[in-house]
Amino acid sequence: MATVWVIDDEPATSDVLAAMLHELGHEARVFNQAREALAAYKAGCTDIVMTDIRMPGLDGLEFTRALREKDPRATIIILTGYPSVEDAVEAIKMGAADYMSKPFRIEEIRLRVLRVLEARDLQDRFRRNRMLTWLLIGSLPVWFLLGIVLTYWVARS
Repeated sequence: MATVWVIDDEPATSDVLAAMLHELGHEARVFNQAREALAAYKAGCTDIVMTDIRMPGLDGLEFTRALREKDPRATIIILTGYPSVEDAVEAIKMGAADYMSKPFRIEEIRLRVLRVLEARDLQDRFRRNRMLTWLLIGSLPVWFLLGIVLTYWVARS
């Protein structure tokens, strides 16, 4: 189960999306203004942020940029009722994990959420494995010295 924030200026859209997410077993929190969501956001407080691209005030792309400055590891899915290649490219450049066109089907939401969660999990595992690899490499001199000491000790016995 993931915690998903839904940011959309149209309450009907955000409520339907939240209901779909609940049906899929996720917890959803709805915001109708991007500025409100940005003010409430703290790193690690949610697994996925789904935001509309066209909203009054702070639009989805500006919100994505601001959120990524606050938390570079935030997982963001951009939603739009007016899909364009330019917006999709810009969203991905800013660090959005995915870009979805409205209207959406529940199966599409399930697959997209699953995909971004799996991608984040793989990144976390890669980061952890890289750290363990460096720790192992860093410990090699200790093992080498231990081998010398043991060899000397066995030779003296």
